[in-house]
Formats: sequence, structure tokens, C-alpha cells
Amino acid sequence: MKALPVIGMLAVLSGSIVFAHENASGVVKERMESMERFEELIERVFAMMHGELSYDADAVRRAAAEIRDGAGRHMTALFPEGSGGSPSEARAEIWRDFDQFEHYAFMLANWSNELAENASGKPSGTLPKRWEDAEMGPGMMQGGGMMRQGGPVFAAWHVAATCNACHSDFRKED
Repeated sequence: MKALPVIGMLAVLSGSIVFAHENASGVVKERMESMERFEELIERVFAMMHGELSYDADAVRRAAAEIRDGAGRHMTALFPEGSGGSPSEARAEIWRDFDQFEHYAFMLANWSNELAENASGKPSGTLPKRWEDAEMGPGMMQGGGMMRQGGPVFAAWHVAATCNACHSDFRKED
């Protein structure tokens, strides 16, 4: 009985996301679809690391490479000046502090590259159950490249934490 309201709420939320995306066009629609794809990919990676799906290093590598290729300059190009406002979920702060946004975009590229490079490693360590719960910790703002010993779990945490930090600073609350 309790599952029914949750299912209904999820249907309403996903319906509102679909509605927002249907009303979007051009670069706004492109970036919404890109972010939605990143969410699908990191959810799949987290599910593999939690054992909900069989761990497939090649699938992790492909997911990480797709995120990497859509991050950095490609991501910042999806946020040209003047592309805010409804139905965009970007807050005006993104253009007031574009250097910080750009920093997150390149951190995402670096950490997803780390994940791709370390996908063959044995997933060990703990991740939050949901990627949305990964948070930045001290020293994480430097980006990828310096701590390869962490393996795929370490890199996946940083990919998710980078997304979450950027969303916290620059995405409108749902």
C-alpha cells in the first residue's frame, strides 16, 4: 500500500521532467538530454559497483568515456550566455561565475577519464547507495590525475560528487 504513493510521485516527477524537455529546444534541449544521459550512465555504474548489476569493466569504461567526451569544453559550449530561463534548469549564477562552472566541467572530464582508465580494477570500497548522495570532500576540488590508486570506486565517487557540487551551485532546485 505504501509503494503506491511513491510510484505515483515518481510518475508525476518524471512526467514533469519529460514535459520540461519537450518544451525545450536548441542548446537548452541538447544540454538537458546530455545531463539526463549522464545520470543514466552513472546510475548504471553505481548499480554495478553495488552488485545490483554484474560488474562489466568494458561497460564502465564506455560509460566513463561517454561522460568524459561530453564534459569539459563540450559541456561549457552547451551553456552560452543568454540560454537561461524557463525551461532551462540552469540558475543565473552559472553565467556570473562561469569560471567555477568551467572548473566543474573539466573536473568531470578528468574524473570520468580516471574512471575509464581504472575500470578494470577490482571495485572495492564503499559508495553511497545513490549517486546523488556523493559529496565533495577535502582535496577533491583539484580534479583527477593525482590519485590513481583509488580504483573505479574512488573515481566513480568523484564523478558523482563533481556532478552534485555543480548541481548544488548552478542548478535550480526541483
